[in-house]
Amino acid sequence: MKHKKVTWLELFFDLVFVTAVSSTTHLLLSVDCHPDKTAIYFVEYLLMVIPMFWCWVGQTMFVNRFGGEKKNLELYMIPQMFFAILLTASFHSAFSDAYYTFLIGYLGIRFIIIIQYFTMSRSLVNAPRKVALLLGNIFLLGFLTTGASFFFDGTLRYFFVYLGIVVDMVIPPFYINTLRKVPVDFYHLAERFGLFVIITFGESFFAITSILFGHTLDPYTVMYAFFGFIIIWTFWASYFRCHDKLIDFDKPTHGQCFIYGHFLIIISIMLLAANLHLLFDNILQREILLLMLFGAVGTFFISKQLVFAAHKKAEVTFYLWKNASLLLLLIGLFFINVSIEVPLFISFFCIWICAVLDLSLQSHTFRLANI
Repeated sequence: MKHKKVTWLELFFDLVFVTAVSSTTHLLLSVDCHPDKTAIYFVEYLLMVIPMFWCWVGQTMFVNRFGGEKKNLELYMIPQMFFAILLTASFHSAFSDAYYTFLIGYLGIRFIIIIQYFTMSRSLVNAPRKVALLLGNIFLLGFLTTGASFFFDGTLRYFFVYLGIVVDMVIPPFYINTLRKVPVDFYHLAERFGLFVIITFGESFFAITSILFGHTLDPYTVMYAFFGFIIIWTFWASYFRCHDKLIDFDKPTHGQCFIYGHFLIIISIMLLAANLHLLFDNILQREILLLMLFGAVGTFFISKQLVFAAHKKAEVTFYLWKNASLLLLLIGLFFINVSIEVPLFISFFCIWICAVLDLSLQSHTFRLANI
């Protein structure tokens, strides 16, 4: 089966989102200056990550389904990049002051995506035309809902912004039977999301480098960076070493489970990158830092397993009891670390052990499938 290839234009498009990932992570790091507002900063962080991710997903899904038939994609994607820059520039602690530029950036990207679906539908027939019109109309409803926030102030305007995003994300799964008639190119989709996962791993390496900057002769800092690097590498291996061996890329799919599962995967890696910094600074309450650390690992593990299980090859078998046992081990180690004052490196070692067991579990799964 011939698969769509990732284009240079798509890779160029991703560059803007490298900056967006870095900006949102930097916002979360600024919680060190206001430890009493940890919950507020975390909510703001999610409020920024969700629109950023959804903008990238919107264009990626259009290119996946219809990009091969759409001429002059640059005319649509280059303006989106500028709107993404405007969106990213609005990601800072004074979010309310940059609200309108944030909204213009987000709506600009979504409007161009909607235009692409409607213009594309005119050159399609039968099921492809129906799918293009369906998605165009759903996203138009979400666009108008989000746009209504221009007329409100305070909390209400944020409500309408994210209500529009919820419309975009929640309604399409109700039309799965229609979407299945025009399945995504799963190999292309997996490659695109894999690249975004790589981008978020890159932010983790940036966190390690910034910790080391100016302290390369300090043994504690070097050891901390080394442990952080080993954890990141193990996470990477548990995703990418098993990715091609477990997933059936020829399996027809609507892509919804893959999208939402990867949102959680990406969030967990970004939280891990921020947590490496916050743990080193050691300003926030210890219980909060450990909750973020173990929570990020747990989210990564659960979402990755769900994505792999939903798109696995026919000969691959996932055992629920093995996954549940690993999750219970992680939860148990979290409570031990919270209840007993242990050195930070012990917490890192606990995380690494769970990551290694996860990697071993995946490797054993595809070895059994090949017997």
